[in-house]
Amino acid sequence: MSHYPVHDVRRFLTLAGILAAAVLLLPAVVARADAWPAAAWAALPPEVTRYFTPQEYARGHEYAVGSYWLFAAGLALRLGGLLVLVFTPASAALRTWALRHARERALAAAGLYALVVVLGLALLALPLRYYAGFVRAHAFQLSTQTRAAWFMEWGKTLGLTIALAVLAACLLTVLWRRTREWWAVWAWGICGVVIIILVALAPFVLDPLFDPIRPLQDPALRARVLTLAARAGLHADQVYVNEASQRTTTENAYFAGLGPTKRIVLYDTLLQHNDPDAVATVVAHELGHWRHADIWKGLGLSLVGLAVCFWGAARVLAWAGRGRLHLTGPADLAGLPLVALVFVALNLVSLPLQVAISRSFERAADRTSLELTNDPAAFIRSEVQLARSDLADLAPPPALVALLYTHPPTVERIRMAEAFAAERQARQSLGLPALRRRVATAGAAATSNKE
Repeated sequence: MSHYPVHDVRRFLTLAGILAAAVLLLPAVVARADAWPAAAWAALPPEVTRYFTPQEYARGHEYAVGSYWLFAAGLALRLGGLLVLVFTPASAALRTWALRHARERALAAAGLYALVVVLGLALLALPLRYYAGFVRAHAFQLSTQTRAAWFMEWGKTLGLTIALAVLAACLLTVLWRRTREWWAVWAWGICGVVIIILVALAPFVLDPLFDPIRPLQDPALRARVLTLAARAGLHADQVYVNEASQRTTTENAYFAGLGPTKRIVLYDTLLQHNDPDAVATVVAHELGHWRHADIWKGLGLSLVGLAVCFWGAARVLAWAGRGRLHLTGPADLAGLPLVALVFVALNLVSLPLQVAISRSFERAADRTSLELTNDPAAFIRSEVQLARSDLADLAPPPALVALLYTHPPTVERIRMAEAFAAERQARQSLGLPALRRRVATAGAAATSNKE
């Protein structure tokens, strides 16, 4: 295993820790009700007062404040659990226990270790997740699930997480033993292939586990979707409906899959509460993602981020494997939480960049939607309805937008549509005199020819 200077790794850990702490604490600081009261109605952006009621703004603000708190609390739990495992003898003790019960078989011990860690962290976070996903969601009328259905969904998510964690732990155990200092390169390559496969298979394997999905039945809307796709230069014949109303009242649409598995999926709640023109603008937005190859771009960026994470994990693990943090070596099973901690820290540090890139993708897709439909009024109606159904924060603090928002705020998207409408009106106004001159010239020429 390559050796890295201790001071170099310490600087890396210190910087990652400071930045991760800043990312973690900022939502809680900004979300304090006394530090961030609801803005006076007259001080809000004009788009808010023009399209929403004071009650809608206040309700969205109330929901947002709690959501930011819950985001910070969830991060604190995950980081806290990993920090306990990394900086106390807990992980080493669990490794010894797993090896003993697995009769010193490395792969079995790795799977058992991962199972216990993931299950423990999930149970630690369960009260918070239950409150946020069931109690609070029902209080704000965002959920239609029964308690049994909620726990069923939680169990499915946990099962998938455990399966992936066990596979990852076994993979790393094999790579640590067989490839030594090259383990990070091999792990990055294998994980990249797995991610691409999962994205391709998600529409058929993962999505139906949580919601029934069926082909779009409305022939008129389907024909409209195909027309929009043709206008965008795309071949799209797979439009599906996610029966999300069985668990939520929120509205959404998304683009999933790769190559032959790609499809546009609309929530049935979106179809129930929006007119066909507004739905068409949402479909056109998803076609924009398709047209711009955003899934492939996202995959490419994810692979770059994954490479950075594995590079950081390899450096830190090589440092800790020399008798630090209760590890017996760089291939010690007890080092798995340290690898996870490096991934979490680097993900938090890069979160503002990640969401900024995502917002740029969404803006481009919004622009494509307006160009394909040429209907800014319907676009605005869809944004207003989405904000109402999802209890969007209509005037979020800029710091939180930069830190957490994967989509532009509602007001920004409405402004884009209004600007598009103004541009179209200006073009029409400028084009009318020219059209009149061309008609007059043509008429004069025709008269001259007759003479």
